[in-house]
Formats: sequence, C-alpha cells, structure tokens
Amino acid sequence: MKPENFRDLMRLVHGFEAAKILLVANDLGLFKRLDPPRGAAEVAGELGVDSRALELLMNALTALGLLEKSGSTYRNAPVAAAYLAGDSYRGHIFRHIHHCWESWNDLAGVLRRGGPDLVRESVILHDEEDWNRDFIRGMDDVTRDLAPQVVTQLDLTGVRRLLDVGGGPGTYARAFLTAHPRLTDVTIFDLPFALAVARERLEGCPRRDDVRLVAGDFNKDTLGDGFDAIWVSQVLHSQSEAGCRTLLAKAAQALAPGGRLLVHEFLLDAERTQPLTAALFAVHMLVMTAGGRAYSGEEIAGWMRECGLVDIEVRKVSDDTGVVQGRRHCP
Repeated sequence: MKPENFRDLMRLVHGFEAAKILLVANDLGLFKRLDPPRGAAEVAGELGVDSRALELLMNALTALGLLEKSGSTYRNAPVAAAYLAGDSYRGHIFRHIHHCWESWNDLAGVLRRGGPDLVRESVILHDEEDWNRDFIRGMDDVTRDLAPQVVTQLDLTGVRRLLDVGGGPGTYARAFLTAHPRLTDVTIFDLPFALAVARERLEGCPRRDDVRLVAGDFNKDTLGDGFDAIWVSQVLHSQSEAGCRTLLAKAAQALAPGGRLLVHEFLLDAERTQPLTAALFAVHMLVMTAGGRAYSGEEIAGWMRECGLVDIEVRKVSDDTGVVQGRRHCP
C-alpha cells in the first residue's frame, strides 16, 4: 500500500520488527517444537534460551497470527503448522533470507561504495556448506508451487532436449517433465553443491532417468550444444549487464537451429520502478552481489537480439515474474 500519512510511514519502518521475530523463531526451530502445544518455559529449556524472553517472543508471534495461545500454552497457527513445521515445510528460504540480514544492514555502506564489501563475487554463495544448502533448498521452497504454474504456459512443441541453466534443486526440471511428457532429456547445469540437493529432491521422481545432472560454472564453462530449448530461471539478476550478455550468448550458441531460449525473471517495467517486488529485489541484488540487479523485459530482449535470436516475446507468467523468449534462426 502506498504510504499517504505519518502513520503509514511508521508502519513501514517498523516492518523489520515482525520480520526479525519470525526469522529468529524459524532459526531456533521453535515452530517444530509446538506439536503438541507447550508452555514457553518448557520450550525455552530445550532451546537453551531465557524463558521470559521467549514468552515475550511467543506472545508477539501470537499477535502476528503465527501462534495461538490458550492459558500458558502455545500451538502453531495453521499457516505455521503447514509451512514452518509440517510436511509442506518452507523454512529454508527464511533461513537464507536471514543470512542476508547483515548485508542489508550495510545498505548505507553499499551506497557509498557502489556495492557490497566482499572479496568473493557474490555473498549469496558462501564458504559454509549449511549457508549454501539453505540457499538451494530455499529456491525449492519458493518455486515448488510456482514452477508448475509457469511451465504449463510455455509452448514446447517439438522440444525433446531441454537445458536448465542454474537449475538448482531440480524443481523446474521435475515440473517440465510432468507438464511436457514428450521431453526425453532434461539436463540441469549447476555447481556441485546445488546438484547434491537436486539428487535428493529428484529421488522418487517417476521420470528421474530422463534427468541428467551436469556440474559446471556458467561463468567459466560452455553449456554444450544441440538443445531444443534452454531455460534460464532467476539467474540473470545475479549477474552484471556484461555477465548477462555473456551468458545469453553462450546459451544462444548451445541451441540447435530453431531452438528456443527462455529467460524467467522478476521483470521491471521500462522505467525500472515497477512492479514493487522487482524494484525491491533490485536493491537486494545490490547488497548481495558485485553487479547484479533486476532487469526489464526490454533489456533482456535487446541482449537476445544482439545474440542473433529472432521471434522475441515478453510475457507475464505469474504475479511477480515474466518470461522473455527468443529463437535461434534456422539457416
């Protein structure tokens, strides 16, 4: 909601408080300890935290609608039971977001320097295995519902071989195989730690034998050749403009004649101020990467033209994302 008065501004600046309360509770594994309902003192003893402090936190979580309180006991509200404790658990993405807190706290410094204060190229990836695992599992958390919605909107007529660049946990690979039964070969190209998660997530997939996992770094390695379609989902925003051009050129070269390149992103409008999700995400990339940001559909389409692709289209596929599609010319 667009702020219109002082009260709206106050509500906006206090937003971090609710976020921090949820993120810390998730990190503690609090929600997983409330089945059956329990008191704050008992849970505090197990978590190794102060009981008075935890009670205040749990009261706030109750006010936020994440817990329900009866007397001195607390239980998960339905949304917390489902996504923060139960079979539909999505807490990995919240841990990843919490990992980004320190970088966001340095936003003023980033504005002075023009980028994050880091040695490695990106602070999204980390030296710690748990950090990277939360990132990749978090990508599955946010795309598990979105992927089936998106892939059913894509025309993959005649496509047999598909390459998923930066395919992470394999969520889109699974969705492609489910929605497009004529696909016979889906290759996920990503870093080894990401493919380790993909192996876990694809276990039991009815068409697991149709998925190949290829370890590589798209910033350094070639992508192969002869693909009927290449899917690049939520990758460009981590790259500088030069990096985007380089990656798209590699993808164009890896297509078979007539093959399609499909880029899925938070797409900004021509002014780069809307939609809000993409505009905020651009700042997230500012604090988390050396040169990444959100891009407009027109920018990506222009880079595709530079690669010689034709029949370029930009279309919205969800509330927050769009796909830019181009085709390699048939000689």
